[in-house]
Amino acid sequence: MNLINFLHRINWFFIVLLLFISSIGVALLYSIAGASWEPWALNQIIRISLSTAIIILISLINIKFWYKFANPLYLFGIFLIFLTFLVGKEVSGATRWIDLYFFSFQPAEITKIFVILALAKYFHSIKLQSYDIKQKIFFPLLILIIPVFLIFKQPDLGTAFIVFFSGIIVLFLSGVRIKTFILSGVIGLISLPVLWTFLHNYQKSRIINFFDPQSNILGANYHITQSKIALGSGGFFGKGFLEGSQSHLNFIPEMETDFIFSVLGEEFGFLGILFLFFLYFILIYWGIKMSLESKNYFSKIFGVSFVASFFLVIFINIGMVVGIIPVVGVPLPLCSYGGSAILSNFVGFGIILSGYNYRDHKLHNI
Repeated sequence: MNLINFLHRINWFFIVLLLFISSIGVALLYSIAGASWEPWALNQIIRISLSTAIIILISLINIKFWYKFANPLYLFGIFLIFLTFLVGKEVSGATRWIDLYFFSFQPAEITKIFVILALAKYFHSIKLQSYDIKQKIFFPLLILIIPVFLIFKQPDLGTAFIVFFSGIIVLFLSGVRIKTFILSGVIGLISLPVLWTFLHNYQKSRIINFFDPQSNILGANYHITQSKIALGSGGFFGKGFLEGSQSHLNFIPEMETDFIFSVLGEEFGFLGILFLFFLYFILIYWGIKMSLESKNYFSKIFGVSFVASFFLVIFINIGMVVGIIPVVGVPLPLCSYGGSAILSNFVGFGIILSGYNYRDHKLHNI
């Protein structure tokens, strides 16, 4: 098959949809900066452009490559997280970044994908060998717990939470029994007092203030208070593009990253929020649809798990912004400023496209 014919097989609608959602984020970053491309919008455009080239390249790679190198990529991700403890760049008391001088990246973001890849390969191999999943549960839990623990120690509670539940999604979709999750949940609840002692003071403060949102509105609850004001002031139609007073007067903290959804609500109102939800729904629907069309279990389990993880991040960010869950520092996918998050999402969806383009290929143990 020549390259031109192969390019025709790529789901360009899906890539255009990714770019359209990302462009909404660029527009919001442009507005936040006071109708300026600096310091965020232009950088975000460059990152999206590079990520677009990467997703097309990944789409051209046979899904067998991702199956073969799933475990080495997982180990590479663990190595990168270890590296943050040695040479990591400290930001706000956390060493989550590796600074390569010309750009910085957050290893935990891409490791989320590698964890799902490794788990998908593991359960694919079990299915091929007809093993009983009950007898093979320890190893995938080990695959999951190691990166979760390391990310938690950076500290990055939000990403650790997402990686953990992304792995749980893989386990659930792979056929692990419900009673196993119930038992694990009970053990988790019993362990909460122990886990509490490992939290940093600012993390404890966020959780405590979540249960009393009316207290300390000028301190720990300032983020949520200003976010709710911005969302409420937008009404149904919003104040209009470039007309958000809460954002332009810098009342919303971290509005270019964690709280960009508040800017959307203020400027475009409930109607704008519904439109973004609709785009996310189409993206999630097509991601699952493409994944399920593959004839190999690896592509199916990776694709559905990654899309479910993508939805989880959306839910956590919006829940955090509207105050129904504690603030954990999770960006809004494809919209928030940040190269690592944009790249990881494009890579994940690129692997789904790879599985879709090679959906007729069967995988064997490697």
